[in-house]
Amino acid sequence: MITTVPDYFNDFHCLAGSCPDTCCGQWEIVVDEAAEARYRAVPGELGQRIRAALTSMDGETCMALQGGRCPLLTPAGLCPIVTELGEDFLSETCHTHPRFTEVYGGLRETMLSVSCPEAARLLLTREAPLTFVTTRDDTPPEPTDLDADLFSLVDHSRTAAMALLQDRSRPLSDRLALVLELGARLEPMIDGLRWAAAHRLTDRYGLAPYRQKRLSYLRRHRGGGSPEALRRLFQSLEHLSPDAPARYAAMTRPDLTRDAVALEQFAVYYLFRWWRKASCNGYLYRQAAALTAAVLAVSALTPACGTVVEAARFFSKEVEHSEENRAAFLRAMDGADFTVEALLTQLEVSHAI
Repeated sequence: MITTVPDYFNDFHCLAGSCPDTCCGQWEIVVDEAAEARYRAVPGELGQRIRAALTSMDGETCMALQGGRCPLLTPAGLCPIVTELGEDFLSETCHTHPRFTEVYGGLRETMLSVSCPEAARLLLTREAPLTFVTTRDDTPPEPTDLDADLFSLVDHSRTAAMALLQDRSRPLSDRLALVLELGARLEPMIDGLRWAAAHRLTDRYGLAPYRQKRLSYLRRHRGGGSPEALRRLFQSLEHLSPDAPARYAAMTRPDLTRDAVALEQFAVYYLFRWWRKASCNGYLYRQAAALTAAVLAVSALTPACGTVVEAARFFSKEVEHSEENRAAFLRAMDGADFTVEALLTQLEVSHAI
């Protein structure tokens, strides 16, 4: 198995009781079957408290929240399962969060969700471009029915998109415009099974003269947009945080020159975590448009959230941690508000290309 993680992965340590926004709050915590069996066998007062907290929701066993927090937490914000029984006793959800892993046959990728305050700090306050570390072990690959041609192209295009996003010789608005267009131009080739042509097109975006040519074309559609489409989209989602309605109402026009490095790091994070999902269905434009919309949303939410770090965390908690909201967010990319032309109006450019 080949495992890839971000370069700061091993620097992460849970803040535990000192965390300003514990992951044991706001979300119903799913308990896997193995952990439930362990919990039901715990003796004494702690065992009674654990079992009293277990509830069934939609066919799954969860820890029922009380006042927006896990009922087991101590006043200091510590988990008694960890302090009294050890981390190995935790459910899979609690043990792995904020780590999220995807496996594609012999490839395993793990990212730290920016919903976590410490993971967000490590990623979004750094200046150096994000890189990734790959290791190999003897774990056999998992069975997969992914189409090899599609997976190869999605992987190739993700590498190209990452290079585009990290090209700091251009403003972030230019970089996002190129990634957006790349996804839009590749999807019809995927539909037509034109694999060789799609790979050639992907390679062209690595050539400076070609990027210059495409940006000159894309500039015709740039500027003049408003955040209304983004606001309508987010207001239509299920609100998971109590302050979500007020923050969505206060969204401002995105300004990608503000917090440009942090927004670049967020874009690369989002690309790494989600782009390869297109290898399951070929919907590459959805991923490119969603990446662009996500970065624009974080920028538009920053004034209401106070900092770009908090805005990214808020977006992640509202969208990435809800299957329903994530699916609705992706589906919206097929609509008229999120075509290439519509999104380009949000990517303003203040200089001559």
